[in-house]
Amino acid sequence: MISAFLRHAGRAPLVAADEIANGGNVLLLAPHPDDETLGCGQLIAALTRQDVTVQVVVVTDGGASHPRSRLWPRERLAALRAAEVREAVALIGGGQAPPPVLLGYPDLAAPDDPAARAEAVARIWASRPGNCRAVLSTWEGDPHPDHQRVAKIARLLCAQSPGLAHWAYPVWGRFEQAVPQGRMVRFDDPLLHALKARALAAHKSQMTDLVPDDPTGFVMPEDQQRHFLTHPEIFLHV
Repeated sequence: MISAFLRHAGRAPLVAADEIANGGNVLLLAPHPDDETLGCGQLIAALTRQDVTVQVVVVTDGGASHPRSRLWPRERLAALRAAEVREAVALIGGGQAPPPVLLGYPDLAAPDDPAARAEAVARIWASRPGNCRAVLSTWEGDPHPDHQRVAKIARLLCAQSPGLAHWAYPVWGRFEQAVPQGRMVRFDDPLLHALKARALAAHKSQMTDLVPDDPTGFVMPEDQQRHFLTHPEIFLHV
């Protein structure tokens, strides 16, 4: 059954990619490797083709997705996920996008206390592209603590830099019954669907049974993968 969120999103207007970029380059915060592709893969591709720089910053290492695996202990899995996101961004950006910046905070432990958030803001701000006019982050309503913490970090970042547009992209929140307040838009270019599919496939550890020895580990169901590959990308103006 379609969620209330998605029913609401279906009425949001479709916009051009440059409207979200706000006339400049873009800083995109992803809590984990793969969130950048799930939430913004088409947008990254479209903006890069328009010579807009989209700098992806991945906040955590993603190493906790298969906690019981002996074949893929946390450090090895984190290294794999770093390689996956580099490949995905290179695919989406057609080799023109800058490589992602990996902050390396532990998965499930994105900065949350004031001092740690301030440190993260400083590190992220140092990674911004020139003429940065927009920040993209996960949505604070997403039911995942790292997604919520990254949304708070983005709020702090934008609060200290007036003039930045802050757009939030829902990942897990799009399957919830909550209906968000405020302006919502969608972006969709069917010509980019196949490219996004190739980029998502680069995240093999999350999309396939590559890690065979942890039945409790995360693998995105095929129906959810199809959703992210065929549904418009959703952005909420914060």
